Amino acid sequence: MGKLKLYFPAIVWGLIIVFISSYPGQNIPKVTVWQFDKLVHSIIYAVFSICLLIACYKEYKVDDNRLKINIFVLFFGVFYGGIMEILQNNIFINRNGNWYDFIANTIGAIIGVLNYPLVIKYLPISRWLKIK
Repeated sequence: MGKLKLYFPAIVWGLIIVFISSYPGQNIPKVTVWQFDKLVHSIIYAVFSICLLIACYKEYKVDDNRLKINIFVLFFGVFYGGIMEILQNNIFINRNGNWYDFIANTIGAIIGVLNYPLVIKYLPISRWLKIK
């Protein structure tokens, strides 16, 4: 139960992604800003990566694992983003998956992994979570 508690924010965020991805397309408000949708995809997956990194770093506290954890989280974010696009294209009603959204998801996962040290350093969450 202790490990599941560490991953709770990442699990909740992953479920939020599923909910947002499965929401019927005709009910989503249209935004006139060019490529705003891709920015949203990137932000959502950056947050997802950061949530996963926080949990993984709390679980595996050895510094030798940092590169492995970063690679795992990056690949997991890319995989999850790909699965969501496939589900949108084939399962979810009135939704279309596309390559540009997948690329935006991937860029978000990369941004999250690369910006994790800045987030931990400059946001007060490091004190709340007692992480380095």
